[in-house]
Amino acid sequence: MESSGSRFPLKAEHREIPTPGKELSMKDKTLASLAYILWIPSLYIVMTKKKKDEFVGFHGGQALILWILIFLGFFGLRFLVNLVWSFYYIPYLDLIEVLFASAAWGYALSCGYRCYQGEVFSIPH
Repeated sequence: MESSGSRFPLKAEHREIPTPGKELSMKDKTLASLAYILWIPSLYIVMTKKKKDEFVGFHGGQALILWILIFLGFFGLRFLVNLVWSFYYIPYLDLIEVLFASAAWGYALSCGYRCYQGEVFSIPH
């Protein structure tokens, strides 16, 4: 099934975790760590030439996936809370959203801190 002149290979390429061999600049570490803390820098990294940098590109893509999962989890939880409230009102049920958002952002902060230290890791770790 796989042809040698195929434009789209059937097998997906797997991107390896970069090995920390070279000295990272403060600018690269800051940008990569901000991608975890805020979602806009991760979008910037993925949409510009920064994605070709081994360290910044890896963490930018990983942070964008993390933020997409956080947004989907939060809005899915919001949907479920509204669904429960449409049948029966339970006071303080919306605190589940606050706890989820706090835990998710705390995890993103810890990932940003680890990234700022120059550590290479994959999520979940």
